[in-house]
Amino acid sequence: MLDTIASIFTSNTATFLGALFGTVFGIALILKDSAETNWRKRFREQVKKGIANGALTPSDMPHLYERWSQDRQSVLFSLRIMLSEAIASEDEHLHQKANEIRELISKHEEREPFSELPENISIQLNSLKEGNANMEKPIVQLASSLTDLYSSNKTEITKQKKLAFWGFLVGILGVLISISSLLIAIPKN
Repeated sequence: MLDTIASIFTSNTATFLGALFGTVFGIALILKDSAETNWRKRFREQVKKGIANGALTPSDMPHLYERWSQDRQSVLFSLRIMLSEAIASEDEHLHQKANEIRELISKHEEREPFSELPENISIQLNSLKEGNANMEKPIVQLASSLTDLYSSNKTEITKQKKLAFWGFLVGILGVLISISSLLIAIPKN
């Protein structure tokens, strides 16, 4: 009788520990993603307020995106979101400020050329562009093609990582449930 209770307690403990580990790991990933999303949102809101008040200049942008720990790709993405909101009149504060947002995008692209690509590639393309003035148009076309390829690969990799994570989690839970079922089924003498 005591052996049966001990085996049930052991199997339940293993199941509980597996579930606890999976839950803690999952919550940690969710909290990390939530924090990053919150910082992007707060950065975007601060930039919107600065644009609406007329107080934001292109030279202020590096200070803001360093303060909110935004990389050059997310800054460009945020500016493009604000431009689309201004053009579509989704944000009444930005509706009249589309030209200022275009200027911020232009200055960001001057300061961080090819920022939608990884930094090592953008540095190489920028050095090629500076070295050959007559190659500017082909380099910009190459950068555009690389951007499309890079963004589609990045999306696919993100999807594959999520599938791998959930597959791993389901596999671990399956193993824990199998082990606990075996421990319950084996009679103790």
